[in-house]
Amino acid sequence: MPLTPDLVRWLQSAEASAPLQALTAAPPDDAALLSTLTRLRKTFASDRASALVTTARLRKLAGKKFGDRASRMFFSEISLQQASPHSVARHTARRFAGMDRAADLGCGLGADSLALAERGLHVLAVDLDPLALALTQANARALNLAGRVHPIRADVTRPAWDIPAAWADPGRRTNARRLFHPDALLPSLAELLRLQRCCTPHLGVKLMPGLPHQAVPAAAEAEWISLKGELKEAALWFGNLVDEPGRRATVLPAGVSLWARGVRVPVRAPGGFFYEPDPAVIRAGAVADLAVMLGLWQIDPDIAYLSGDEWTPTPFARVWRILDQHAFDLRWLNRRLRAMQAQVVAVKKRGSPIEPEPFRKRLYRHRSGRPVVVILTRVVNRPWMLIGEPLKLATV
Repeated sequence: MPLTPDLVRWLQSAEASAPLQALTAAPPDDAALLSTLTRLRKTFASDRASALVTTARLRKLAGKKFGDRASRMFFSEISLQQASPHSVARHTARRFAGMDRAADLGCGLGADSLALAERGLHVLAVDLDPLALALTQANARALNLAGRVHPIRADVTRPAWDIPAAWADPGRRTNARRLFHPDALLPSLAELLRLQRCCTPHLGVKLMPGLPHQAVPAAAEAEWISLKGELKEAALWFGNLVDEPGRRATVLPAGVSLWARGVRVPVRAPGGFFYEPDPAVIRAGAVADLAVMLGLWQIDPDIAYLSGDEWTPTPFARVWRILDQHAFDLRWLNRRLRAMQAQVVAVKKRGSPIEPEPFRKRLYRHRSGRPVVVILTRVVNRPWMLIGEPLKLATV
């Protein structure tokens, strides 16, 4: 049954407290779901029983984004999917340092409102969806931030408030369909840019990671943000929230950034080490900048793989020692894997039409052998294979 604002309010009541705490501590799996609902329906109405179970199960899923605080928070399935992880929301909230108030336009479940409030701002949490406002209010109360988070139902594109700084999180889903173009968002990027020009000069906009470079306005800063090697979002910054116009990649949890400066690097065959740039670096167009910083080169002009003769630990890339390499030849590859008594733990590809998992099943594997990865790519426009030994990721 769908969650409603009334159910969110009931979930915070004394009547719901004990059963919700018990279910949060041990949420039912699929096998126990029906029996748990049947038991709860002996005490609670069907919609309330469903809300208890759904909240407990979503809290377990939300632990990946919100850590321990998830056990006190309230979610809908769609709002959880769209919410930024807490560490990403904290990162973007830092841009508002020194301000005393901001608006969160399209507050969802309140993840960004909470991060802004934790920095001491008073936050006007704006949304047209009554459920979003109920979730935001409930989460602010649960985390003792209700005095700083002020939900209001309104159209974010028609501000009736005078707050020059805002964070906007436009809807990226309609029903079950995801939206991939900035002008298809709700509200669209074009509408938010009009809002920035007329009313909210200091604006940050959360966008999809696939944001095309040509969609970045000239005066804006575009930031691609990854967390533990997974690209999470892109953000556009305007006004006083801009560090400098251009494109940058930010890697969390290290909290370091790399700017795309449009440099050029040599292209040649791999050396002793293989570097796979973080996806934020790739999307920001900063692969060559990373190469210059580390003294590396590209192995193909059109592929975001780098190589070097030395291992330089970096938060901006994963690194493997190259054990062997050859033009693409399956028989040669299996001979070398057998000679190494290797266990292929992964097949990676970029610039190759081959599907990794079916290909891995065709490779020699020693069950307890030396762990290696096989990389399928191109080297100076030739199909190529590398056998790599994983190296420990750098920490900062």
